[in-house]
Amino acid sequence: MKITLCALASGLALAFAGPTAFAAGSTGETYQNGFNNDAAISQSYNSDATAYIGQEGALNVASASQQHTQHSSIDVGQKGFNNTANASQKDTNHATSKVEQKGLLNVASTSQENGNNQKADVYQAGFNNTASVKQSWNTGADSKVVQEGVMNVANTNQSFGVDQKADVYQIGYRNTANATQMGNWGADSKIVQEGALNVATTTQKYGIGQSADIYQGGFNNTSTITQTGSSLKGTSVQLGAMNVSNITQVGW
Repeated sequence: MKITLCALASGLALAFAGPTAFAAGSTGETYQNGFNNDAAISQSYNSDATAYIGQEGALNVASASQQHTQHSSIDVGQKGFNNTANASQKDTNHATSKVEQKGLLNVASTSQENGNNQKADVYQAGFNNTASVKQSWNTGADSKVVQEGVMNVANTNQSFGVDQKADVYQIGYRNTANATQMGNWGADSKIVQEGALNVATTTQKYGIGQSADIYQGGFNNTSTITQTGSSLKGTSVQLGAMNVSNITQVGW
């Protein structure tokens, strides 16, 4: 069974005013229970647009996209296993995206491009889950990934922006966190892990005013910070036993 929902605000006023006009607020909502369902919401040229997808079951796919919007939000909630959530926001200002997944083998991907004051959050509980957040060409971008469980993977990537911040929080063991920031002015990355056999890697390059913090509690954890640019600050704090920490800084 496949269900596709498209919420496009393109009334007569927009048609006559041209693509630079913004229609009034739009709301798109989809709720699905079962397996192998597909839900999609697309919104463009809106102000105060809201997209929500809620799915429970297995092998479900949720996709929400917003383009040329202001003060808009995407909210995706999934419960089960082998579910996929995709959230995309492009050419948006004051945009927020939130993905929540509970279960196992779930995948969450968030992309925000060309905007101001964009925020992306991903919350996952379970094991073998993957979260990816990509933000580029933004001013004031903020991303946060929170994972609880086992063998989860968090990837954050921010590039070519100003005042970008990326946070990753993981509780459990055998979790992996990767934070990459490139070509930014004022980049801040923080990874916090509690448990065992966790790996945290932060890479910052070709930027000015970059700060990287990694905090780990437990044993057999690995922390790696690599920075290239100017005004660099790297901090690694580890509490426990048999932990490994490496910091490499190359200045201009």
